[in-house]
Order: sequence, then C-alpha cells, then structure tokens
Amino acid sequence: MHFKTLPLQAIAEHLGDVTLDGNPDTEIRGVAGLREAGAGQLSFLANPRYAKELAATQAAAVIVPLDAERPKGGAALLRTGRPYLAFARALTFLVEPRQPDAGVHEGAVVHPKARLDKGVAVLPGAYVGAGARIGAGTVLFPGAVVLDECQVGRDCRLYPGVVLHSECVLGDRVILHANVTIGADGYGFAQDGPTHVKIPQVGNVVIEDDVEVGACTCIDRAALGSTVIGRGTKIDDLVMVGHGTKVGPDSLIVAQSGLAGSAVLEERVTLGARAGVLGHLTVGAGSVVFSRAHVTKPVPPGSYVSGNPARPHAEQLRQDALLRRLQRLVDRVEDLEAQVVALKQQRS
Repeated sequence: MHFKTLPLQAIAEHLGDVTLDGNPDTEIRGVAGLREAGAGQLSFLANPRYAKELAATQAAAVIVPLDAERPKGGAALLRTGRPYLAFARALTFLVEPRQPDAGVHEGAVVHPKARLDKGVAVLPGAYVGAGARIGAGTVLFPGAVVLDECQVGRDCRLYPGVVLHSECVLGDRVILHANVTIGADGYGFAQDGPTHVKIPQVGNVVIEDDVEVGACTCIDRAALGSTVIGRGTKIDDLVMVGHGTKVGPDSLIVAQSGLAGSAVLEERVTLGARAGVLGHLTVGAGSVVFSRAHVTKPVPPGSYVSGNPARPHAEQLRQDALLRRLQRLVDRVEDLEAQVVALKQQRS
C-alpha cells in the first residue's frame, strides 16, 4: 500500500471537524495502530479501553476523542467527536490507490459486441461477454468474468474470481471481492412425486451504487423479477443471499449470515455474524439481528432480536440469566430431596 506524504495541517483541513493540538508541520507518511506506530505515522484512539496506550505510542499524531489529554511530549492530537470516522476519512485521503492501466490487457477476452467506456481496465484472464457494458474507470482483475448482457457501472472493482452471471446489473462504485458469485440460479424446484423439477430462474440481480460484497459471498438471481441489494449496503465474506431477496439501503450483513428466498431487509438493518432469516419474512427498518439469531417470524422496525428462534433481545437476556441459575436450582432440589429422604428414614 502506498501513502502520500502530507503535513498534519493538510490532513486536519481535509477532515474539517477536528481540532489540531501539536505541530501543524508534522509530516505524516503512513498509518498504524497505537502500539505499532512509529515516526511519521498517524494512529487513532476510539475505544476508551486503549486510552493508556496513548502515552506510550510512538506515533507522530493520533486522532482522539474531544476530551483526550495530550501526554507531555507526546504525539500531536487531532480531536474530534467521531475519531473512528475521522480515521477512516484520513486513511482514504492518505492512500494512493494503484489503478491498473486502462485497456484490454494481453490475455483478456472481450466479446466484439461488448461495450467498454473510457478508462476501463480488463486485466489478463478476465472475460467480458456479448452485449455487456462496462462503465468508465471500472477494473476487472484477472479471472473476473462478466457474462452476456450485464451492465456494470462506473468505477467498480471486480477482483479475481468474481463471476457476474448474464443480465445482472451493478451500479456505480460497487466492489466485489475475490470469488463473489452474482446471479447464479436461485434454489428453486417443484416436486413431482419422488423427483425435483428445476424452476428456471429467469430474473436477475440488481446491485445499487456504493455496495461492497466480501469474498466468497453468493447472491442468487430471482426466479422472476430481481434480487436487489440496496445502495450503500456492505456485505461481509461467506454470506448467502437467496433468490428474490430485497435488501434495503445502508444495511450491514456480517460473515456467514444467510437470507432465504424472498426475505426482505428494510433500510439500515444489521445482521450479526451467522444470523439467518427465513424466506418471505420482513425485518423492519433499523433493526438489529444479533449474531447466530434465527429469524422465524416478521421483525418490527427498530427491533433488537437475538436467540433461536429470534425474540426481543431483552427477553433473550432474561432467559439466559435464568439458564445460568438453573444449576443452582437443580442443586437446591437435590438437596431438598436428600432432606426428605433423611426425614422419612428418621420417622421409620
């Protein structure tokens, strides 16, 4: 990764909502964690549990909460109400992305009826099918496959092993990490006695602007209509999104989660790791489904649910507390039973 070299003042001005405490001419040429940072590097402190590391860090500057105190002789500080967000923006500002040279590289295959806009890079081993359109500035890394009649927006990145099946649509600035599969057939079969008859999956997948999809995730095409991933949604590695699913804008889906066919996540829903949602159910806007929860009925907007089956999180916590007391209750019952036996023996 290559970083720009900039004075701290330039970073502060770019962030806008920070207060600089220290030498504005401090040169920043990289980033690192508080423990690992050295001369010329920028770090951040967002979690109070690491506050004690601020005094010991060798970083040149640290992004910190508003109330953080600068250690005597310590790093320069950039104070802000949202240090983690500020660090993300600073990192984006400092990183110099390496954009491959535009054009169809030797070893790539582009169908004559495909359309590539200005600045597209198709690297060796990538493939673009007939009727596909690739937007300006998009990069197809080695082994990425875009099949017939797909539409890919501007400034997308399709990393090695990505497969975009026919007629699927990506918006602008979509990132698909290695081995993502978009638009494979949904899992649809009709029963005919002892056999299973495949239902042709004639829909597609539509991924809106600014979506990022983690490695080895699969998003199936709809039987009819579209599987839709809403604007700004971020999906982790190893996630399964079933056919006909609708995911609202700005949702978060963490690793190994699964959505069965025709499930609906409204806007700003969060699924924790290994959460599951049954088919044809709706999880309301702003809801949080905790890790390993199994949603078996509709979830109202703004809910926090956990457990299997998923229930209101407070209810699940109460149940967990009762389970923790269970062994003590068993011990008490056994003790009482022993006392009863002893009393019976005395009477006899």
